[in-house]
Amino acid sequence: MWIEILLFFAACFLLLYRYITKSFGRWEKEGIPTLPGTFPYGSHAEILTQSRHMNDVFKEDYEKLKDSPVVGAYMLGKPVLYINDMELIKTIMVKDFNHFMDRDDSNMTNAMAGGDIDKYWHTQMTTLSGEAWKEVRSTFTPIFTSGKMKAMMQFITEVGNSMVKELERLADAEEDFEFKSVTGKFSLDSIATCAFGFNPNSYEDKDNSFVKNAAPIFQSDSMFDMLLFTRFIPLGSWIHKKLGLNIMRPKQTKFFVDIIRQALKHRRESGEKRNDLIDMMIECMKNQDESRSDGKKQMDEDTLISTAFVMLVAGYDTTGMTLSYLAFYLSTNPEVQAKLQVEIDEAFAENDGKLPDYNTILSLPYLDMVIQETLRFVSPIGGLTRACTKPYTIPGTNIHLKEDDVVIIPISGIHQDPNYYPNPEKFNPENFSKEAKASRSPYTFQAFGQGPRGCIGMRFAMLEVKLAACEILNKFTILPSAKTPEKQICDPGHDLGYFLGGLWGKVQRR
Repeated sequence: MWIEILLFFAACFLLLYRYITKSFGRWEKEGIPTLPGTFPYGSHAEILTQSRHMNDVFKEDYEKLKDSPVVGAYMLGKPVLYINDMELIKTIMVKDFNHFMDRDDSNMTNAMAGGDIDKYWHTQMTTLSGEAWKEVRSTFTPIFTSGKMKAMMQFITEVGNSMVKELERLADAEEDFEFKSVTGKFSLDSIATCAFGFNPNSYEDKDNSFVKNAAPIFQSDSMFDMLLFTRFIPLGSWIHKKLGLNIMRPKQTKFFVDIIRQALKHRRESGEKRNDLIDMMIECMKNQDESRSDGKKQMDEDTLISTAFVMLVAGYDTTGMTLSYLAFYLSTNPEVQAKLQVEIDEAFAENDGKLPDYNTILSLPYLDMVIQETLRFVSPIGGLTRACTKPYTIPGTNIHLKEDDVVIIPISGIHQDPNYYPNPEKFNPENFSKEAKASRSPYTFQAFGQGPRGCIGMRFAMLEVKLAACEILNKFTILPSAKTPEKQICDPGHDLGYFLGGLWGKVQRR
């Protein structure tokens, strides 16, 4: 009996070993500089150990071999190619986009599939591929036109007023606070009220369930990592589906999905119109069971809800983090903050002391430079992936990619390359002056990605950050706090790489 059990586990181990190592050596055979693979984690033990965040790993890998236009590596058993050359990045993201239409390969896509709750991660826009992605992207794009965002600005301003009241309280109490505890509420309430028609009022409600459910969405733990890993091994994803196993933060996911579904129901029954994302979803679903002239069926409600859900929680975390970084770097670079305050004060003065209008806020040049430098200095996402959708030969090489091969753009490394950004460890908004930008490829800045799969919410996120910065800096000066750890390290347990220990500071009324 015990012998049979031992033989069974030995056979399973050998199969797993073969599955992971079968592609090791592929890049070396093609003469490509390569970070060698080791069982069971490939080129990066951090994938399993979580000893460091992958943003830091991407940066280190880039620095090791940045003079090579392409570099091979292995993620678990998956062969991947780092793309370090700007022309190749442009080719992959734009010129030959039809060969790299998908963000994730089949392994990653399957890893998102599980039970009835996990499906909302599996069918959202960033996970979808091919024509399904195109259809959902075209459905959601109109929410971020200039006309729609101008209409939304009044709702963001209302949230901004609540944020200012919270900062006034903190200023009067001379209280240190963690920046994201304030900026995260601003980003969550802004996107919720603009896109979905409800304001969570996170500043007024101290026990707000929105914030409590949004905060853990991008946090990892050892149990989650172990379960996710099992979906990458043969039959793992299939078994999870058969068991109906949900691992993608099911409690939090269900909370937000139910909120969006309730908003849809209320809007249908009330007939209220706001020309927002909910209205667009209703319009799209009116005839969802009817066939189109092209023979395809319309998207079902769950597909639209899943993308709306991810836009809400991802918009909360990325924008809240960006505002936190911005506040921190302004507090530690007072000369930059003072210069930015002059620009913002002038814009307020030209509008009789009131918040500037939409066009003025978006056109403030130094504000734009400061935000872009913040995103260069520490981008929420350290690497972009693209999956090959049909056989491809990298231009100027004999490197052949097969369908489902993956390439990675190492953002955190490129953003710290002194060839593009002199003295990259110094916070310097002049990196984004007109002259500086003209001197380098636009593909050296990848905070929002590039090409057709670039961030759909970029313009909305920039409006949020710029409006919040105007409101804050016109009324307050941001000061540093000794509570911030002396060295900023990406938290390995945070999917998007927020700093371990948080970023702390305080504000002073001007």
